[in-house]
This record gives sequence, structure tokens and C-alpha cells, in this order.
Amino acid sequence: MITLFTTTKIFSGIFKIIQTNALNSWRAISPGIQIIILGNSYGSKDAAKVIDAEYVPDVKCSPEGTPLLSDLFDIAQKRAKYNILAYVNADIILPKNLLSEIHLLDNKFNRFLMVGHRWDMDIDKIIDFNTKIEQIKFWNSIKKNSKKHACTGIDYFIFKKGMYQKLPEFVIGRWGWDNWLIWKARRHMVPVIDGSKNIIAIHQNHGYKYHNISSIEDSKKGSEAKHNIKLINNRHLNILDSTHLLSGNKIIKKRDKESKIRYLHRLPRIFPEIAILIKLYRRFYKRFILI
Repeated sequence: MITLFTTTKIFSGIFKIIQTNALNSWRAISPGIQIIILGNSYGSKDAAKVIDAEYVPDVKCSPEGTPLLSDLFDIAQKRAKYNILAYVNADIILPKNLLSEIHLLDNKFNRFLMVGHRWDMDIDKIIDFNTKIEQIKFWNSIKKNSKKHACTGIDYFIFKKGMYQKLPEFVIGRWGWDNWLIWKARRHMVPVIDGSKNIIAIHQNHGYKYHNISSIEDSKKGSEAKHNIKLINNRHLNILDSTHLLSGNKIIKKRDKESKIRYLHRLPRIFPEIAILIKLYRRFYKRFILI
């Protein structure tokens, strides 16, 4: 089993529809999984009750009232019933095959981080994930109506309990912390698996006018965004920097030419203390090994 945790925006307007869909899809995966909703946004307590999730209202926040990633992860790992956790953004619909895919990883690795692309889609109504016909209809519709997002946007992180400790105080919902989490895993030599082929995670499109921001541009330039950028300090990677791929019932280490070149170019960012040696080896590799 798995512990899913998240924090939500207020349950109002389109965000009530989007977040209700997301949470209902999680509970439809299995009645046995643990779901934790963190933060005291309007409607979150009632939403937790509906899906039989744990509700934790008290979370450390920025001066502007936005939850801090470090506290979300600390609370979730302390309360987790299971050894595998997943932080998932509250606008993401998850597929029912999630548990079987995680089982493959758990059998192979002592530590891992699994991330993946999301598929963006306009959704403006409640989906009944408890009805098989509605589920089939929905998942068939994504083949026509969804669009794969770029490799820089990551909306779920699946990992073993205890892997992320003493995180920087990133502000959730602002830019960059997701890419930092991948960097952190690579920094500690943790296998990073791209689960995009097997896990179709649906992001429900929405605007960026909520809480203390007014637009997507504002979310990149405000004080909280600047705070995150300072903490990141050029320590960021994306889905293309994964070390493995989940494909079918196999976990495949990335060994193709393009991946090897990218790997060498990212090493100085992951291990800046030996960047000079890495760059020298990279030149040697390109000249004498990579043909």
C-alpha cells in the first residue's frame, strides 16, 4: 500500500471541481490506501471526510500564508502508515494501476524516487470514479483531449519513507521546488525512475488567480517565487534527468547515447565540488569513448 499526501487550495469555483475529482480518483485506487490532506484551506476538512482521508490543519506557512514543503513532508512521513509515500498536487487525477507500478519499484530498489510527465486537460465537471462506466468513458476521453506537458513540470513524487529529511523551506505552489527534489535524489545517488509510460497522470487545467497571486506571471515573480529561487541556487533537474524508465513490467536503466551525454552534462550541477574533474572526463569521453 501507499500513503498519498497533499495540500489543497480553497474548495470554491473551478478548484472545487478539480480537487474533488483528484481526491476521488485517489480513493478509487483502493479503500486501503492512506490519504492525508494538510492545511486549513476552506473546504479541505469536509473533502477529507468524504474520502475518508486524514485531515491535518496545522501546517507551517510562509509570511504570506502559503504552506511550506518541508513541513508537509515532515508531517506526512511521521504519520505515514506505509513505507512508500507519494506527494501529489491536488489537481492531479491518478490512474488505478498506480499500486501495481509501485510494487515493481519496491521489489527492485531499497531507495527510489519516481516522477513522470503529466497530461493536461480541460475538465469542468465532477467525474464519478466509483462508477466503472464513467471511469472507462473518462480514460478513453484523455486519448483525444489531453496534451503531454513539458519535462519541467512534475506533479507527483513517489519515494520511500525517510528519504526526504530537513528539506529547505520551499513555498508550495511556487516555481522550482519540484525540480530541486529530483536534484536532491540524484545528489544522494538515489535511482530516479520516469514512470510516464505506465502512469498516466492527468492535470486538470486551471487559472492562476488564487490566494495571494493573480496570474501565472505573478507566481514566477512574487516574493515567494524569489524565495524559492534563492533556495534552489541552480540546483534543479527535470524528468529527462531520470536514471531509469518504467516500461511495461520492466525497469530499464537509461543507456542510450543521448542519455549518457545528458548525464555527463548534469554531473557538475549535481556534484559541483568536483565539477572540474567531471568536465575533464567529459571531454575525454566525447573524444575517445563516445563514437
